[in-house]
Amino acid sequence: MLDIGASAVRLCEMTKTKTGYQLVRYVQREYDSDPSLTEEQRRDLRIKATAEVLKQSKSRAAKTVFSVPGQSVFTRTRTIPPVPEFKVNQIVKYEIQQQIPFGLDQIAMDYQILDRSAQGGYEVLMAAIKVEVVEKHLDVLTAVKRTPALVDVCPLAAYNWVRHAGGLAVENECVALINIGAATTDIVIERAGQFRFTRPLNVGGNDITRALAEEFSLDFSAAEKLKRERAFAPTGDAARDGKGGEVIGRVLQRLCGEIMRSFAYFRSLPGGGQVNRIVVTGGGARLKNIVPFLKNQLGMDVRVPDLLKGLTVGPGAEDIKKAPEQACAVLGMALRCVERAPLEINLIPPRILAAARQKEQVVYWAFSILALVLSFLSVIPAAANENKLVKQRIDSLKQIIRAYDPELVQRIRVGSPPPQSSLVDQLNRRKGQLQSLENQVNTLDRARRQRRFWLEELSFLNDTRPATGGIWFSSVETMVSEDQKAADGAPPPPGGRPLAGAGGGGPSQDGGFPGIESKLGATASGPSGGGLVGGGGDRGGAGGPGQAAGPPPSVEMARPNGMIVQGYAESAEIITQYLDELKRAARQLPNGWFLSADKVMFREATVQRVGWDVLYNAPADVTSGGGGGNRQGGAAQAAEGLYSFRVRVVFKWTKDRPEAPTPGEAPAEAPAS
Repeated sequence: MLDIGASAVRLCEMTKTKTGYQLVRYVQREYDSDPSLTEEQRRDLRIKATAEVLKQSKSRAAKTVFSVPGQSVFTRTRTIPPVPEFKVNQIVKYEIQQQIPFGLDQIAMDYQILDRSAQGGYEVLMAAIKVEVVEKHLDVLTAVKRTPALVDVCPLAAYNWVRHAGGLAVENECVALINIGAATTDIVIERAGQFRFTRPLNVGGNDITRALAEEFSLDFSAAEKLKRERAFAPTGDAARDGKGGEVIGRVLQRLCGEIMRSFAYFRSLPGGGQVNRIVVTGGGARLKNIVPFLKNQLGMDVRVPDLLKGLTVGPGAEDIKKAPEQACAVLGMALRCVERAPLEINLIPPRILAAARQKEQVVYWAFSILALVLSFLSVIPAAANENKLVKQRIDSLKQIIRAYDPELVQRIRVGSPPPQSSLVDQLNRRKGQLQSLENQVNTLDRARRQRRFWLEELSFLNDTRPATGGIWFSSVETMVSEDQKAADGAPPPPGGRPLAGAGGGGPSQDGGFPGIESKLGATASGPSGGGLVGGGGDRGGAGGPGQAAGPPPSVEMARPNGMIVQGYAESAEIITQYLDELKRAARQLPNGWFLSADKVMFREATVQRVGWDVLYNAPADVTSGGGGGNRQGGAAQAAEGLYSFRVRVVFKWTKDRPEAPTPGEAPAEAPAS
């Protein structure tokens, strides 16, 4: 286990014994953490320190567990409604994609189900990090010829060990773990024995060192030495604290302010509450008088836990006794290798997982082929011996039959067909029954594969919205294009509905589920025309999924092959961008097919101007008519309002990615009803 921190590299190895756990090795190597160093210089120092740690520990483990700093990781807890557990992964991906401005192919992500509610919902911890950030840390391991087996998160690893050591476990109490590192301070909050919240703060031990260096005109190394040997948190006695205490007090006051703001934010969250106690770890916990200072400033109980409780320290790990507070994170990573930890997040990049999986497959197939060859080598002699025994048995049976029916033996000898048994007819009847059952199963299987996976279509409509925003959906309805009725007789593609027709914009029939209506209850106008707001819409189709009405049993119901999207946009240009993206975009489905828009039908006459009050979350600066904020011209924008629009999209499914329309190509349009 390697903890590559901002000022030191730590390595430990832990084993499980009959009485608990034993720390076999612990090595720590510090390096210059001067913030003025370039990124390349810091990288070289980390590689050098890591190589020295591995050499001193004489560790031969090929695979390594290491952690990334909390400030680089997006971490959230979310409550997910009751769904089948296999769908939780898809919901987590959607939630993370809404929060992070990167594609899923650019991040490494993981999640963990923390708890189940009485209604069947899930309390989920989600974590994601940009792959580029992880790769920078992996460069250090690559340079020292180590392969990462697991990528943990530093504050979560520290939380795992403090909880294991008994520093947090108090029933019905809200406890905060504050891990003060060199570059940052991480807050982890547990309530009623369950993880609830984590947040990084951009204040750490280096800020104290930098403040001392500026105050006393020292270089960074000298100021760091002064901090470790003589510095202490202010006591409140100005004569005793001196200039150094005043300088350190300003930094710690800023840290306490950030901590209190984080506690206030946690109280405002669902499931949050008042923090009752604080546990301090990390290198910053070694600062003299830090516990009384924090207790006085934060107004609550502050402790430094016994991190070596229940841990046997071996001869090769005696150095940990000098500063156990600094080893909290690396001990938490080691814990994951010997038992199941409370939080088990792994942010290893997908490419490394794929390479490891491929390597495992190669080894698996190699052993499989070897086992198959050995099996054949052992079976051949046994098969030859068995064949000899079978021939002897046949000869003995022929002698017995010859004694009772010489004619049958003669027929067998000359090759004449023996009399047909009545069992053959029974066998043929059973085969016919089996074929009938097989046909029924095939019919049910085709029906299953023809189900409509509308979630992919909704994702397609959502992902094609302009990245700059400025567009909202008020409702989404399914529809049936007339071209679909002719295509219903064609076989469907694997895993989906029949392909939509390729004709030009014929009449369509609205139906399916209704969309989410706007704040003012506006609906789309029906075939009689009119705007999108207050038009007294006449929606075709059947309505919600729970509606029992349908066509007569003798009439085959046409399957929806498109959707009607209604919404609002800040400008006509945004509507044009959305229409262009609908025509160009293509989404690859899990079965390998591609989903795209066969026809995009839109008419400018349906666009009308509406006020901002149609949105539930309309910005206050435009609904009230005031200026300011990020939007320019609040009063004018409130007067102009939004642009309502209605667009019909007919989907198509193809095995190959469809070609994007050439510039200037006329869109496939049809009058909107």
